[in-house]
Amino acid sequence: AAEWGDVGPDPGWFRDKNGQGAAHADDRGQPGFTPNEQARFRSLLAAGGLVDAYRTLHPVANWATDVTWRGCAGKDGPPAAGRYYAKGMRIDYVLVDRRLAGSVVRAEVLGGGAERRGFLGSDHCPLLVELAAGEEAK
Repeated sequence: AAEWGDVGPDPGWFRDKNGQGAAHADDRGQPGFTPNEQARFRSLLAAGGLVDAYRTLHPVANWATDVTWRGCAGKDGPPAAGRYYAKGMRIDYVLVDRRLAGSVVRAEVLGGGAERRGFLGSDHCPLLVELAAGEEAK
């Protein structure tokens, strides 16, 4: 339920690819990124008093560095034969209480690229978030 800047390289490809048969227009598009899912995610964050720890340090979306999921290469042919090859989405989050937002001192996506460097055997890569402790907390 991230925003459209968190998918790429072409957000329109994701928007138009899946769910086109959904009854409501705001439910059409890539699962996890439909307008209704984005609105519900924002509503859950607000209701729980939560913030996206990664976005506290990286407020401008950049799909090339921020994505946590990457499509894999095609099985029977060149890598580009994979439907989602070289495409990515930021669909993994570390959420913290908004009172801790100022304590986030480090937030990294530990993998990247179409070749999925650092994905450690999964199509999702790890996230690292470090919070300041005690006197270091803001």
